[in-house]
Amino acid sequence: MQEISLLNSVIGPVMRGPSSSHCAAPYMMAKLVRELSCSNGETLQKAVVRFDPRGSFAPCYKSQSSDENFAAGLYGAKLTDADYRDILGRVERGEGFHFAIEITELDNNNHPNRVDLELTLQSPDGVSRTDLYTGASVGGGMYYIDSMNGEALFLTGKTATVFVWGEAAVRDADTIAEMLSAGGNMLLGVAVDQKHNRVEISLQSVPTADILGQVSNREGISDLRFADASQYPVCAMDDLFSTSDAVIAVADQEEGGSIADAALALEAKRLGLSREATRELFRERCELMLRVVAEGFDAKPEDNVMRFLTLRARKVRDANLPGGLGGPVLQDAIAGALSAMERDSNRGLVCAAPTAGSAGVVPGTLYGLIRHGIDIEGATDALQVMALIGAVFAARGTFAAECGGCSVETGASAAMAAAGVTQAYGGSAKQCFDAASMCLMNTLGLVCDPVGGDVEIPCHARNVAGVSHAYSSAMAVLAGFDAVLGYDELVDQTVKIGAMMHPDLRCTARGGCAATKTALRMVEAVTQGG
Repeated sequence: MQEISLLNSVIGPVMRGPSSSHCAAPYMMAKLVRELSCSNGETLQKAVVRFDPRGSFAPCYKSQSSDENFAAGLYGAKLTDADYRDILGRVERGEGFHFAIEITELDNNNHPNRVDLELTLQSPDGVSRTDLYTGASVGGGMYYIDSMNGEALFLTGKTATVFVWGEAAVRDADTIAEMLSAGGNMLLGVAVDQKHNRVEISLQSVPTADILGQVSNREGISDLRFADASQYPVCAMDDLFSTSDAVIAVADQEEGGSIADAALALEAKRLGLSREATRELFRERCELMLRVVAEGFDAKPEDNVMRFLTLRARKVRDANLPGGLGGPVLQDAIAGALSAMERDSNRGLVCAAPTAGSAGVVPGTLYGLIRHGIDIEGATDALQVMALIGAVFAARGTFAAECGGCSVETGASAAMAAAGVTQAYGGSAKQCFDAASMCLMNTLGLVCDPVGGDVEIPCHARNVAGVSHAYSSAMAVLAGFDAVLGYDELVDQTVKIGAMMHPDLRCTARGGCAATKTALRMVEAVTQGG
């Protein structure tokens, strides 16, 4: 069973903040548990988010704005809300509800991004209760909730979910599922938990209030809770992306043998949509990335909240470089990557591709293509290929730098972008994977070492390198270079080497660039200044 979606998990999610693991997933996890706990008109009174001191959240939740995203999700805010960044301050003062973060040893700490969420609620009739959820952020904005008030479950936000408790729920599970899926709502799964007298119904969307009320009012039903999907609902759990050979085989079945077409076919199946509707979603995502780059170029110095860097993307784009150095395509792509990362670090709306720490590589690469002869349709094809390459990576590994270092972030994004450039200039499916392989073999063991925990240094520079790496790999392959080593093998080795790396080299701000004397002085200066 596989839930990886190209739009949700690889060139998504759309988010705010500098880290998909520490920003996108916290927002979606918090929003999901709020919806579950407030399903019956309850009011959230207090929320406590707990991190383990040995985990990755504890040292960097402030610098990477995890607290902002947990607070916004618990508040029920939309990512596009103008006051999104003001919510944390309000709830810390007790406006709306009381919000706090605690660093304490967790009972279950089997992942660096473990979190407990305790919600205190009041029902419409004045009765108080406390709900406790446990879960983890697992990279690229993906997450899971694995317990609710001591009951084991596994929620990923990939579908709408309705929980129904009571003896009648277990006895009449099929009937209840049929009721909830009325009106063309696609039924995606039914799980019966006899131990807790609970039925979990997975659907394409949350049923209407009238349908939910009919189920809730049935005799023998003690409770009902529901939450919508965090992103596009996943309607097929088939194993679609585990090997490059399988992907190429799908491409061979498509007219022209393009893996761009394979990506479209596989994602349409995953989301239960037509190819036309899926293509439109890819085009919208491509346009969003280009818009993010444009917004970065238009940013004003007075709006910059980065602690260590100033805005440089526009200067890089407009620089008059020596004629024999690099060329205008690469210069524009590098500037585009910096522009997206500056929006990212300034908490603007961006697209993780596949993570926020690598959110500049794919948009910058697309910007370079668009500026130099590739139209929006060709760029969308390239983006579909980029997403497909990333999906094979995700199926075999992880995008979480806490587990694999920066090789699973800018290494993976460079591989994705290299394949997209190869596609844009007429490369075959094999050449796309070869270009991606080159990027992975050159980034094995790349540490994740953000200075002060901020996704600024060396992350912006790494995105510049990722774009450069993508274009040079595509050029080499299209000119006849053979990567020799297969993409799947290199993904496996990337994951294996990441697991062997010392924890200080995996997104803790305790090693690498973050541990240099200059970095330590800079962090001390901004800390004292704040």
